[in-house]
Amino acid sequence: MDHQKIFATNLFVIDDFCKDSTDSMKKYISDLWTNRKYETNWQTKSADLHKQKEFKYFSDLVLTTSKDIIKELDYEVEDIVISDMWANVLKDSEHHPVHTHSNNFLSGTYYLHSDQGASIVFHDPRPAADVIVPRKKNTTLNNASLLSYASKQNRAVIFPSWLPHWVQQNKSKNKRISIAWNIHIKGQLGEHHEFQSATF
Repeated sequence: MDHQKIFATNLFVIDDFCKDSTDSMKKYISDLWTNRKYETNWQTKSADLHKQKEFKYFSDLVLTTSKDIIKELDYEVEDIVISDMWANVLKDSEHHPVHTHSNNFLSGTYYLHSDQGASIVFHDPRPAADVIVPRKKNTTLNNASLLSYASKQNRAVIFPSWLPHWVQQNKSKNKRISIAWNIHIKGQLGEHHEFQSATF
């Protein structure tokens, strides 16, 4: 039997992602959080962390890793850019509802400070996948409709921007600090001969 897995959703989990500059990033975010204007589900006011000197090493690492992913997926692009980068701080009992990252190609999250109290969850994007679901002997990557990835400190999770996801309630007394980003591609998208192309 030839078992073929078709129309895959590509997700990348990288532990020990960033080994340098974490202290300067943590201080930058903590200073902003200390002077915050509101209490719940705090995010940086603007999404330009990639333009700050404290995030230079990290931003370069995000770009290099994203280029490696695009190469692995056999896509041809002229270049890529970070379109947004921001920080999130979740306190005890806070969460982020389901969402996607519109108008981008790849998105990612990095756990700068976490004791795995609030995981990121992805939902099967195929609308008809749960029409008939037999009972599972074991839940595996092949039959799961929800997949949860622990917010392990120094872990990065990179995924298609269109993939629905949310963050579970933080069950820890400690704050969960994450950095999120979006990647957009430059150059031609699609194929001219299929009349389905655009250039950015």
